[in-house]
Amino acid sequence: MTFYRKKILILSFLCAFSVSALAQYDFNVNVTEGCTPLKVKYTFVSSALVDTIDTYYWDFGNGQTSNLPDPDTIVYNNAGAFTPTLVLNNRTDLMIIKPDLLTVHRTVQADFRYYDTVSYYTYVFEHADILDNTATYDFLWNFEDVGTRTGQIEIVTFPRIDSFQVSLTVNDNFGCTSTVSKLVIILENIKVQNVFTPNGDNINDFFMISSNGSYPLNLKIFTRSGVLVYENEGFTITWDGRTASGQELNSGVYFYVLKALAGDPSDRYNKSGVLYLYK
Repeated sequence: MTFYRKKILILSFLCAFSVSALAQYDFNVNVTEGCTPLKVKYTFVSSALVDTIDTYYWDFGNGQTSNLPDPDTIVYNNAGAFTPTLVLNNRTDLMIIKPDLLTVHRTVQADFRYYDTVSYYTYVFEHADILDNTATYDFLWNFEDVGTRTGQIEIVTFPRIDSFQVSLTVNDNFGCTSTVSKLVIILENIKVQNVFTPNGDNINDFFMISSNGSYPLNLKIFTRSGVLVYENEGFTITWDGRTASGQELNSGVYFYVLKALAGDPSDRYNKSGVLYLYK
């Protein structure tokens, strides 16, 4: 037998051995398609009579890797097609690769925003997340004391000034679903008095502003020349006509600036005006 013939036979044997060895190993997943966050459990499978695998290197296609025979549950938070691979004993001839094994669909979040209209008690509600143009969606709103609606944008008139529970569920044709629920406070316009008399007679002694627990407020009081003489924050602010150091202010014209510290999408509580202090 010539040298070249022996070499060919050896190479043929090694190739056959590699293919045969690789055929004894595989891995399984518990799911191949789903919605974010998709949780996938990988399981190494061996049919070898004598297991000679010493090292494992998993690449799950989403930036995560593992060296365990049976890795922990892997979470896919992004949509797309994923190709997991497994390399055994650091050998490229013992590499198991499964192109596009996993298909992950993005779960659109059922977040929403809302703002009031010129009509009293009437608000616009709209879904706030970005939709995937490869899917179709169903929307289900549930407005406490009003009923259900099915549009992406809904205009709703509430029966009174109160707090109402509003929920939104978004489903798509891939079976992905998301639900959110929020307490929505229906507000009246804030009332700001323009005169008060801090003279101790228990009649209109305080300048008071309240958001009825809806939003925290910031109030600033200025003199006619623009000097800040008082500032406070809270859901209800009561001013007795004194500076922060306790000094009584003289009768006269003052200016107030009121702002909501958070929320208040319709700027109901962002106001300014003239205040008359009399004694």
